[in-house]
Amino acid sequence: AGSDAWCVQPVTERAAIVARAGQLLEAQMARFCGLLAAEAGKTLGDAVAEVREAVDFCRYYAQQAAEKLQPIALPGPTGERNELRLQGRGVFVCISPWNFPLAIFAGQVVAALVAGNTVAAKPAEQTPAVALACVRLLWQAGVPEDALQLLHGSGETVGAALVAHDATAGVCFTGSTQVAKIIQRSLAASGRSKVLIAETGGLNAMVVDSTALPEQVVDAVVQSAFRSAGQRCSALRLLCVHESIADGVIEMIKGSLAELRVGDPVRLDTDVGPLIDAEAFEGIRAQLQRLRGEARLLAEGRLHDAGVANLLAPVAFE
Repeated sequence: AGSDAWCVQPVTERAAIVARAGQLLEAQMARFCGLLAAEAGKTLGDAVAEVREAVDFCRYYAQQAAEKLQPIALPGPTGERNELRLQGRGVFVCISPWNFPLAIFAGQVVAALVAGNTVAAKPAEQTPAVALACVRLLWQAGVPEDALQLLHGSGETVGAALVAHDATAGVCFTGSTQVAKIIQRSLAASGRSKVLIAETGGLNAMVVDSTALPEQVVDAVVQSAFRSAGQRCSALRLLCVHESIADGVIEMIKGSLAELRVGDPVRLDTDVGPLIDAEAFEGIRAQLQRLRGEARLLAEGRLHDAGVANLLAPVAFE
C-alpha cells in the first residue's frame, strides 16, 4: 500500500521528500564521512566531496522532477482539455559500486524514486553499511519502507535474480562493461520492454602538448590518477606528453609522488588511502610486478602507515 501511494502522489511531494533527504544528509556529513573512511577507505577529503555529491544529487533530481515531471498541457479543439501525465515504470533495480558507495548509490536511488518508481537497491558487497545508512536516511525523510528496499548480496546471485525478476521494469547499473553486457542480455531475454541505464569503465588518457603549463599538468595528473587510490572510472590511466616538455613534466611528477602521504584514511594529512580489498590489492600488485619487468619505472611514492592493509604506493611507468 505504501509503495502504491508513493507512485501516485503528486511529483511535488516526492520531490520535497528527496530534497529533505539532501538536507538530512548534509546535516549528518561527519557521520557519513566516518562511514566512508572506515568501510570504503576514503580519505577525509574524498569523503567530504562524496557526501557533497550525494547531497547535490538529491537537490538536483528533486529540482528537475518538480520542474519537468509536472502534467503538460497539450493542444486540442476548443472546449477540450488534453493533458500529458508522466508516471513511473514500476520497480527499478539499482546496482551500485563500492568506489562511490554513497554518491552513486544515492544518485541512482533518488532519481528512480522521484520519478515515481519503487526501488530494489543492491549495493556493492564491500560497502553494505554505507548503503544501509543511506536507506535509513531516505526512510527518515519520508520515503515509505516498502517503496525502497535494500538487498545485500553478491552480484552473481542477488543482483542476477533481481535483474531477471518479472516485476523488474528497469535497471540502473554502475560497474564493469562486462557485467553491463550480461545485464543487457538478461533484460533482452525477458521479452519485455525494460530500461537499462548503465555507466561503465574507461581507459582515460590526457594528451599534453608543448604549450601546456607543466605545473597545471602535474596537479591534474596527481589529482586524477591517484585520488581514491585511482579507483574511479574517470581516473587518468595514460599520460601522453610532447617530447619537448616530457623530461621536465616527468621530473615534476616524480617530485609530486614523493610528497603524497599514503596511509591511514582517517588521518587528516593522508592523500592516498588503501585499495578496497585484498582482491583488488593482489590484482594491481600483479600488474606492477609485470610492469617492473617490461617497462621503465618513472616515479614511485612511498607508504607511510605500514600497518594499514591493502596500501600501494602511487607509481608511473613508461
